[in-house]
Amino acid sequence: MKFKFSFQKVLDFKEKEKEIAQQEYSTIKHKQLELQEQIEGLELEKEKVFNQYNDVHRKRVWEILEVQQGIDHVNLQKKNLEVQSQQIHKEVEQKHQMLIEKSQETKMWNQWKANSKDAFQKQLERTEQVMLDEIAVLRYSRRI
Repeated sequence: MKFKFSFQKVLDFKEKEKEIAQQEYSTIKHKQLELQEQIEGLELEKEKVFNQYNDVHRKRVWEILEVQQGIDHVNLQKKNLEVQSQQIHKEVEQKHQMLIEKSQETKMWNQWKANSKDAFQKQLERTEQVMLDEIAVLRYSRRI
């Protein structure tokens, strides 16, 4: 007799939910890393613009104003990216929490399946032992 877990479809569904949560978490984490790289790129650009600003003594007023506008533009971009970064960080935390919950649910269902299988196996062994005992009694009674 083969063990058949009566809630196998539920377990399969929970495992699928866990896989989806892992994919979503991985995707948002990747997006967070890309955003962090963009912020770092802006830092380099800002540093470059500041270096241009440091050469003020060789520049005219309109060139200084252009450099200032460049700095303002980089600062605005950085501020926007930081806002996005905060939003993505919240989303990463939510997805991570969801992944933990789905993993716990899946683990619980897998443990239930393992416990059910163990109980089935023990019951099967008891049934086999009862049958072997009956066979032994029948053989013994034929000898007498």
